[in-house]
Amino acid sequence: MVLEATHSKYIDIGCWQLNTATQTINNKHERKELEPLLFKTLMYLINNQERIITRQELAEHVWQLDFVDDNTINRVIFELRKQLACDLQPQPMIKTHYRKGYSFAIPTPEPTELPGKISDTTATSEASKSYRVRIFYGTLIVLTALISALYFATKQTFQMENTTQSQPSAEVFHNQILSWYRGHHGKLFNSPDQRYLAYNFKADTNEVGALGEVRLMDLTTQHERALSLPSGSSILGWSADSTWIYYLHHSETEGENPICEYRRHQLSLKTGAHDQLLFDCSGGLISALFDFGKDRLIYSRRGYLDVPNLGAIYSYDIEKKKEIRITTPDNHGFGDHLLAIIPESHQLIFTRNIGDKVELLVTTSTGQKTLKLAEFPHLLWAANWNAKQKSVLWFDHNTSEIKRYSMQSLKELPAVKVAVEPTSYILPMSENQLLMTTYGYDHDSYVIDLNTGKSTLFAKPNIYEVIMAYLGDNEFAYNDSIFKNVESYGVMHIDSSHRYSPIAALSSGYSIIDSDPSNRQILVKHIANKQAEVRKLESLEVLFTLPDNEQNGGTRLGGNKIAQLRAHEITDDKIIELVFLHDKISKTITVDDIVSIDWYDDRHLVTLSSNRDISLLNTETTQVTPLITGAELAKRIDNIQVRPMITAANGAIYLYNRQYVYKLDANQQITTILDIKASVNAESSIYYLDAHGDKLLISYLTRYHNEIKLYHR
Repeated sequence: MVLEATHSKYIDIGCWQLNTATQTINNKHERKELEPLLFKTLMYLINNQERIITRQELAEHVWQLDFVDDNTINRVIFELRKQLACDLQPQPMIKTHYRKGYSFAIPTPEPTELPGKISDTTATSEASKSYRVRIFYGTLIVLTALISALYFATKQTFQMENTTQSQPSAEVFHNQILSWYRGHHGKLFNSPDQRYLAYNFKADTNEVGALGEVRLMDLTTQHERALSLPSGSSILGWSADSTWIYYLHHSETEGENPICEYRRHQLSLKTGAHDQLLFDCSGGLISALFDFGKDRLIYSRRGYLDVPNLGAIYSYDIEKKKEIRITTPDNHGFGDHLLAIIPESHQLIFTRNIGDKVELLVTTSTGQKTLKLAEFPHLLWAANWNAKQKSVLWFDHNTSEIKRYSMQSLKELPAVKVAVEPTSYILPMSENQLLMTTYGYDHDSYVIDLNTGKSTLFAKPNIYEVIMAYLGDNEFAYNDSIFKNVESYGVMHIDSSHRYSPIAALSSGYSIIDSDPSNRQILVKHIANKQAEVRKLESLEVLFTLPDNEQNGGTRLGGNKIAQLRAHEITDDKIIELVFLHDKISKTITVDDIVSIDWYDDRHLVTLSSNRDISLLNTETTQVTPLITGAELAKRIDNIQVRPMITAANGAIYLYNRQYVYKLDANQQITTILDIKASVNAESSIYYLDAHGDKLLISYLTRYHNEIKLYHR
């Protein structure tokens, strides 16, 4: 049955227009490309609308199989409903009939009231002609203005000294969903022959029955299945011949002795399914495990030099039960972490964390020769080996590029810039393909009016509102807004009507730290330059610049002053540096055990110590007034541990943990003012809060199901 031939190229479906030639749905706001299976299902529903279609019928005509699992059909219908959902036409068009099947109906559009009655076709024609004339002259004026603007902009550009190279534009990569089960998909392990994909999976809690802790997908057929591994298993790596999967089995069943052991599972059924115990979990935790043959394992393990989080890479002889350390990491970071292997040459691809930088390295299986491929200021979670091009592949989140290093020429090959949506894990297969898991969490923010108790939620689809700042007049700014398939801005603005707009001058690596609405100032940080800037809110003019790096405990803006908690450059003592913006005079106060600060009023800072003692610090006299001890605070809130951050406004102090926000008033009374799970009704945790006057700003993190996608050129 040729589905595309039964209709014209364009079909109106509610608020969408289906283009059968490109297999896309469009409206005036967005365009979506449907996967082949979704498109075939939709076309069959359109061809047979207004009647019930059974699951068997869908299996025979869409999948062209005698039997298709109900979960697979459910997943396709769910995904199709999600793709067809629209704010302009929210009611579903696919109806489920219990134990019968599905029906499909295209909604009739609402009648539109015209502004005035047109008497005849002549009037319509004249109006249309007049409209076209206006459009023509309007377009001509706009084009003239654009040409003039481009001319002067180009002229000005050529007059400037060209000191930087132009950035490569992002390649257009199409994506398709590979996973069909709702739940949380963890990190991806591609087999060395690149046929199979193994990943950790946690089923959606709303679904009946667990689908397994580790799943396997055949990338050639996109068929996936749960491996017969014990509950509580997580994947660690592959054998060089792609026939064994290595995994960690960890179980703490109530009433039984805890189990923690490393095992391997054979995929081939020709010699019978094998599942073998390798060794138990004594020693540090293994994070990745591969092999170069039957009796020799390669893995990265924490606990080097008895430092719990310091990793090194080891070789293990299964027959002799002997471990040999291969790498010697620097003890100032998290050490070495194995990412992948090069089977042909028995080489290892790994990262080395050295405090403020991460190196990508390749070494031999004995660790005698090591080659440095790249260096960057962030962690790298995945890398791959491209056997055809003899190159190491990785994805740089900082630049959104697929990086490649040739092991033949020993040179880095040209990078491919890719625009991808928010992700938690990306594994490059080649310069033309990326495997990834979508970001499994959503940042949202809302504001509590402390006078009325009313809360206002700021949460738009595909936008991650993180760490809000109050600008006054019910306007806000927030960090790290991420629009799918659109440029990401560092700082965004929300007005009183909940309209979002990027602050273009702060789009390149900036984040917002604090704000002072009364003085119309904001405090922003440039992540790459590690500098904080005080700027005027309206003009974004820089008023003052100061260092802001990982050693700082916090920088707070208020009353035309800056307070920065940090280590002294020479003595390494902990200090609070005060900067008075009107005359740029600074003052330093030496402090002891302080982890967080905020302005309490014009003269005082509220401070939080590592053991959660709360005090007031007079910035003029440096006198400290204790308010409540950490022991008393814990007693008042049932020994719940609060996070090392504090904020204050209007004589009240606010603290929080993952679920609750607490208020400490001037009478040292503690009240719980927010239960995030009860308010959001989801698996959420509080990420950040800040108080300004009568506004309490809260950013929280919500977990939701994610997907595995394949990006391809």
